[in-house]
Amino acid sequence: MEDLDKEWFDFTIRFVDKLNESNEDWEALTQEEQELAALWRLEADMYNGGFLQFFCNWGPVCLEHALRTLTKLGAEECLGILQQQYAIITRLENNKDMKELWDIPKFLTEDELHEISDVLDLNYWDNQDDIMTKTLHTYAALYEESKANGQA
Repeated sequence: MEDLDKEWFDFTIRFVDKLNESNEDWEALTQEEQELAALWRLEADMYNGGFLQFFCNWGPVCLEHALRTLTKLGAEECLGILQQQYAIITRLENNKDMKELWDIPKFLTEDELHEISDVLDLNYWDNQDDIMTKTLHTYAALYEESKANGQA
């Protein structure tokens, strides 16, 4: 499993690096590169601090790319969990008191925080979607190209 983790990380981090080098200009990446950068950010933050960390760090554009990626991978369990989490925070979209994304947790009820962090984050961590294997399979051509260029 450690080898798979390393392969996946080495492959996907390239696209996060490319996004960082472009000053967070998602349009500087191809659609597949966007998907892989968003997936790396999703996985890194979901397994570190959960959905609120992911969304508050990277925002709705990254979430949109991540959802597209999970759909492409057929990762239905992860996709459903993220959709449920996002549905909880959408009521805050027009909240004029929010100045930045990191204000979101301040405006959630205890029940909403519990659902997002204590229920749905745990469900995400226990999911059976096998994101890493599906990523390397779905993006096999790009992955092989990366390996051939010594980048993965």
